[in-house]
Amino acid sequence: MAGPRFSGDLTDTEFFWRDHASWLEEKGYRLRPRYRPGWEPSWTSKTDDRFLFEDGYVAKETAHLMDALRVSDGLMVMIKKVKVSDPANPTREMRMNRLLCSGLFSIDDPQNHCVPVYEILQVPESSEEYLFVIPFLEAWWPNWDEGVRLLHRHNIAHNDIKHDNIMADHTPVYKHLMHPTVPERRYDWRGEATRRSLTRNPVKYYLIDFGSALQYDAQNGPAREDPGYGGDRTVPEFETHPDDPCDPYAVEVYRLGNLIRRFLMSTQRVYKPAQVEDLKVNHAMDFMSDLVADMTQEDPSKRPSMDQVMTRFDEIVKGLSFVKLRSRFLARTLWIIPRHFVSQVFNVLGRYPAIPPTPGPPKGKKRK
Repeated sequence: MAGPRFSGDLTDTEFFWRDHASWLEEKGYRLRPRYRPGWEPSWTSKTDDRFLFEDGYVAKETAHLMDALRVSDGLMVMIKKVKVSDPANPTREMRMNRLLCSGLFSIDDPQNHCVPVYEILQVPESSEEYLFVIPFLEAWWPNWDEGVRLLHRHNIAHNDIKHDNIMADHTPVYKHLMHPTVPERRYDWRGEATRRSLTRNPVKYYLIDFGSALQYDAQNGPAREDPGYGGDRTVPEFETHPDDPCDPYAVEVYRLGNLIRRFLMSTQRVYKPAQVEDLKVNHAMDFMSDLVADMTQEDPSKRPSMDQVMTRFDEIVKGLSFVKLRSRFLARTLWIIPRHFVSQVFNVLGRYPAIPPTPGPPKGKKRK
């Protein structure tokens, strides 16, 4: 197959999606114009700057991901390509997603933060390639949820808790559907996709990537995993007992505590690496210090369970003052503070809770 003729043409990993666009539409999922049969760049006769045009932008990680609209209701979804070399012996990810799709957790349960899989499609010409259809999610904003606790209650460990495996459905925040590659623009490319108040338009957070997840059989004794797995390798027992199997639930508690410590209790931002010396303490999260310290203890037997973590967290939140709950998480610039004050006045007058309730699953609606 020939490579790109010029900058902006389809790359090798994009051809798969172009070649399956018609089939996907038959299944109810429409790709953007760039990935439809017969597409020609719209900018070639007008300008050399392809980034002025919607179809000049390549979808992210096209080797295994592609955004689409669900034809029935206009919901933006993500399609993930997964290869299973032996369908008779599926991967952990395939087994776990089938388990989660089986009705183990209700999609309407507010404690369920496992990313829903709407459909699993098998690629027509391949017995090894499958497409998982899931909600379109973005990088997470500061939040705490009960998703891991629900997994642990069902003897499931995610086994790869880290910052980029927690994402959010930001659909409620946008008045118009945002563009999947350029979120500052509308999907239809007719202007900016302005964001609305997160307090007045709460979002739901999801755990993604169940490629390492496993459900353990409690009748076989305590759950154990060999050390060194997952993206966050700072787990103390990986260093102190590198040859001893670990308690995966205690590892999970540590990783969540470490995530809070790194990304919520300091000025480090997700997807924006910073030099350690440039990081500052975020005092807005001081109330979490003792709990996070317990979650990240070196001795895994001394860490609280997720039930204990959530109970303590709920008690901590109940003790926070009105002013603390309405304060800004991070005041990066002085000009933002007056705007935040005005926003909170509207929130109070409108009786919007300081901690918004968890919304239901993503719902699509027809967009013009």
